[in-house]
Amino acid sequence: MRGIDVSSYQGRIDWNAVKKDNIDFVILRSITQNGKPDARFDEYYTGSVAAGFRPDVYVYMYDLTPESARVRAGKVVDLIRDRQVKRVWLDMELAAQRNLPKSRLTEIINAAAEVIRAAGYEVGIYCNQDWYDNVLDVPNLPYMYWIARYGLNNGTAPDKYRPEEAVIWQHTSNGLVDGIAGRVDMNICYKPELFDVMSDPAPAPSSGQAEVEALQNALNLDGYRDAAGRPLVVDGKMGPRTREAIRKVVLKRGSDGVTVDWVQKRINEIMAAGLDDDGKFGPATEAAVKDQQARAGLVVDGLCGPKTISSLL
Repeated sequence: MRGIDVSSYQGRIDWNAVKKDNIDFVILRSITQNGKPDARFDEYYTGSVAAGFRPDVYVYMYDLTPESARVRAGKVVDLIRDRQVKRVWLDMELAAQRNLPKSRLTEIINAAAEVIRAAGYEVGIYCNQDWYDNVLDVPNLPYMYWIARYGLNNGTAPDKYRPEEAVIWQHTSNGLVDGIAGRVDMNICYKPELFDVMSDPAPAPSSGQAEVEALQNALNLDGYRDAAGRPLVVDGKMGPRTREAIRKVVLKRGSDGVTVDWVQKRINEIMAAGLDDDGKFGPATEAAVKDQQARAGLVVDGLCGPKTISSLL
C-alpha cells in the first residue's frame, strides 16, 4: 500500500486528488511541541475522512521523562477521542534522547504507550534505521515499526534500501502526489490490514491476525516474559510462544491492565456489549465475560482464562 504522512507544512491539500493518485493511507501529525494540535489537523482529518481514508496520527516525542511522555500522550488521546483514528505512532528522533540510557528511553516509550492503549488505540514506533539499530532497545520494545530509510531520497523506492523490520517504510521525503503542492514524505505499508478504507462498502472478514497482534502487545505491556526473559514477538501469528503465554492468563474481578482492555474491546466488537474499555475488570466486565462464555459453550464462571481468551480470537 502507498501512503503519505503530512503536517501543516504541506499547506492546503485536495484529498480527493490524493485519493485518485493511488494513495492508500495517510498519517497525520497530531500535536506540536507545545502540546497544541497541528495547525491543520482538523482540516486534514475532516478532508481525509471525507475522501475515504481512516488516518493514523503521529506525535513527535520531545520527552526526557516518563512523566512528560504520559502528559503528551494524554493530549494526543484528547485530540483523537471520538474520531475515526485507530493508531498512534510515537516519533522517536529527538537528539537529546539519544544520550539517555536505553532503559530510560524504553520507560518513556512504554509510559506513552500505556496511556494511548488504555484509551483504546494501537501504538507503533517511528524512527530511522540508525535509531532502530543503535538507539532503541528493540528487544524490549515489542511494537510495530515505521522506519525511515531514504537511500538516494529521489522519490523512488529501491528495494535494496527496504528495512526488513519495518511494517511501514518511509522511503523518501521528496515524493510528489496530486493534490499536494511541493514535496511530501512517501511510505509503503507491507501489512494492508493496518489501514481500513472508510469508503469500502463491505470489508473483508478479519483473518484474526490483528487481534492476535493486539493481544501479544497487551501481554508484553503487562509484563509478560517467557522463561528466558523474552517478550512475545508482536507478529500476529498464533505460534507456540503465544499459546504458552495465553495459557498463563487468568483475569478476574479486580484485575487491571492492558490485557483487560483488550478483552473489553474484543467483547465489544463481538457482542456490542458497550463496555468501557478502561482496563479495569469490574462487575460489568465480569457479566460480559459470562455472556461470552455462554455464547462460546464454556463454563460460565466469569474468570477470563485461556479458553475464554481463545474464544475471543
